[in-house]
Amino acid sequence: MITIKKFYACIAMLCLTITAFSQTGTIKGAITTSDGTPAPYVNVVLNNTQKGTITDEKGNYTIHAVEKGEYPLTASSMSYKTLKKNVVIKTDETINVNFILEETDLELNEVVISASRTPEKLSEVPASITIVGRKELKSLGYNTTNINEILEFAVPGLAPSSGTYSSWGQTLRGRKFLVMVDGIPQSTPLRNGQVDLKSVQPSDIDRVEVIKGAAAIYGNGGDGGFINYITKKPAKNTPITGSSNVWTTSNLSKTDDAFGWGVQQSLKGGSEKLSYYVSGSFEKVGNKYDGDGVVISPTYGLDNTKIFSVLGKLNYQLNDNQSIGIMVNHYQSRQKSPFVATRGLLEVFNASGDFRITPAIGIKPTSDNPLLGGATGTTTSNAQLKYTLNSIFNGTTKFEADMYYQKGKNIFFYSPNFEGGGQTVINTKKFGFRPILHTNLNLDLPVTASLTYGIDILKDKTNQGLLDGRLWVPNMDLFSMAPFVQTKFKFEDHWVLKTGVRFDNMKLSIKDYATLPYSPRGNDVFTESKNVTGGDLTFNNTSFNIGVRYIKNDEFTPYVSYSQGFSLPDLGRTLRSPNAENVKDINLGAVKTKNYEFGFLSKFKHIRFEAVGYYSTSNFGHGLTFDDDTNRFEQSKNPQKIYGAEVSADFKFLNDHLQFGASYSYVEGLKHTPDDPNNLTYIGGDVISPPKTTAYVTIKASKKISTTLRLLQVGNRERFNTTERNGSFTYNYREVPVNGYALVNFSGTYQANEKLSIALGVNNLFNKYYLPARSQWASPLRGLINVGEGINGKLGVTYNF
Repeated sequence: MITIKKFYACIAMLCLTITAFSQTGTIKGAITTSDGTPAPYVNVVLNNTQKGTITDEKGNYTIHAVEKGEYPLTASSMSYKTLKKNVVIKTDETINVNFILEETDLELNEVVISASRTPEKLSEVPASITIVGRKELKSLGYNTTNINEILEFAVPGLAPSSGTYSSWGQTLRGRKFLVMVDGIPQSTPLRNGQVDLKSVQPSDIDRVEVIKGAAAIYGNGGDGGFINYITKKPAKNTPITGSSNVWTTSNLSKTDDAFGWGVQQSLKGGSEKLSYYVSGSFEKVGNKYDGDGVVISPTYGLDNTKIFSVLGKLNYQLNDNQSIGIMVNHYQSRQKSPFVATRGLLEVFNASGDFRITPAIGIKPTSDNPLLGGATGTTTSNAQLKYTLNSIFNGTTKFEADMYYQKGKNIFFYSPNFEGGGQTVINTKKFGFRPILHTNLNLDLPVTASLTYGIDILKDKTNQGLLDGRLWVPNMDLFSMAPFVQTKFKFEDHWVLKTGVRFDNMKLSIKDYATLPYSPRGNDVFTESKNVTGGDLTFNNTSFNIGVRYIKNDEFTPYVSYSQGFSLPDLGRTLRSPNAENVKDINLGAVKTKNYEFGFLSKFKHIRFEAVGYYSTSNFGHGLTFDDDTNRFEQSKNPQKIYGAEVSADFKFLNDHLQFGASYSYVEGLKHTPDDPNNLTYIGGDVISPPKTTAYVTIKASKKISTTLRLLQVGNRERFNTTERNGSFTYNYREVPVNGYALVNFSGTYQANEKLSIALGVNNLFNKYYLPARSQWASPLRGLINVGEGINGKLGVTYNF
């Protein structure tokens, strides 16, 4: 009797299951852009349900098992308008709903792809993320090809540009950041050369994703966040399209030898299965002059530089669910200046701190001051193989895996601080493998849940030597494995909860080496050479993050988050003059960062407003400190507390013919000795930047003419007092007051026809003489006091076909 009851129960359950299944339908469709190109990775969401998906490489999507009824269906992607259509689902019916996306500026920042390792709306991410989209990159590129200056305007919280090739001092919220190209790390945290922002030409970048604050989703080198360049994508179903660009640059107050030029050609196209993007560029820069017409010092200079860049991407659609992609890029810059750099001077006149800075300049070489050393610059090469598999495990999971190779070479300027002088070079090689899965969980609750999980495997080999073969920083071999998992819960389109954990396991191998005699102060007092025994060092850490965001109303979407970061210090600078004869006795420690953040985003018809406040702590200081007694650099053991705020607003009226906006960034930092948390002092300028204000106004006078004015204002930072040495007064290195300055840039474009456009950019419109912030706080080094460039321009012509 029991068996019969069970049998009937099973039959009843089967009938109910069949009946329930029969009450559902399917939605499918294709999404393209206005030019007919398939739109991959578009978010497609069935509102008021737990259903949603993203389009595949061909712009197609399918949503299964939708209960009968009427629903709003939305499609959203970065740089395009969010579209919505009402759909009616009937029993056992498959309906086709297609979308054609239209480009817009108002919806910029709506979707972020790689920052969270999975596509999602930026307005649903409980963190501070800035997206510099294609249109903004193009607009800022009318003035310059220097990505440091482009991001200086575009990213609140990023310190002002140094005015040189190096990004030293250009921190993100007072902490260092990790630069990536399509997720491939470019930074060299084992020996930070501070030139990693220049890894690819801006014309090859589709967008820049900037994650601010410590984050557990990525690894070593990102105490302050991550800057990821997403390069341009191949195009399908079109044989060939392309863009040809030529431009000239020059100082506009002294032009006889300041002329420069550049050329760039890109091509893209493909069939239904195979698509490609290839690009090559070359740029030659002339002399650089300050606002008084004086040659700017060539140390870390931007003058007399040749820049060569190539990028290639190839995608192949294996079938409806599988694709494979290859990316390679090579970027090289070489500066060969005909000038010799003088040394600047910092003079402090009294105990009150009145001072004068005399900058370094470039002069013609003489027999007493000859031109020494060869070309300087950086070379970066990347290669990536990526595989994607969609709709596995009953359509709930997407699998991605990529292998990458990165090689970097950074050649510094000639230095007399070595015995006999010499030029150093940082060499680095990275190999990585990253398998990642993203799973949508089907919960019988009014909650949408997903998991992103995988492992980062990295092998990093770095050293620093002299071009003549002498080794300054020993061979460092890092192997890292870091499993991670990130979860996302969405509660009835009202709340989003994200949390995750990452475990870093690092093993650093250092071979036996001998230190190189060196004079850090350039006063002919050289450290003694000594033999150091190598060995293996291990660093382990578990990082955690959690954040909550309220998303019901576009008018007010607040969030609060907590995240941890973990990275190694600049080990190379410590190892080149260690305080022990065995690396295991040097007392090196990883930097652990905790970040607390609150912010909100408000979007109205014509206005977008965002505000963020943050507070972060770290067990050790950023960078190194100089020990006068031992005449060498040591890891800073002073814990730090950094806090700040950022606000930005954008306004668009008259059908986008009038656009204007502004941003303000403030950051401050305190440090204390390990044994006295109440003994607080301000952190130096290499970590904490002065306040930064940016503003712009764009007027589109007609369909063909558009003009933009941009303002960059760097504020004062006066936090430090003088010290007395040998009867005279001075400021400590990195602790010199910064006097603010303001720069105005202009750009204008003329669209001659659908294919041809002309753009003119003028930088430092009023030819202001100024010292960038870094030249001021680093003035005790004397050789790094570079003046900012005077009025200069860029004229470019673009032909699209």
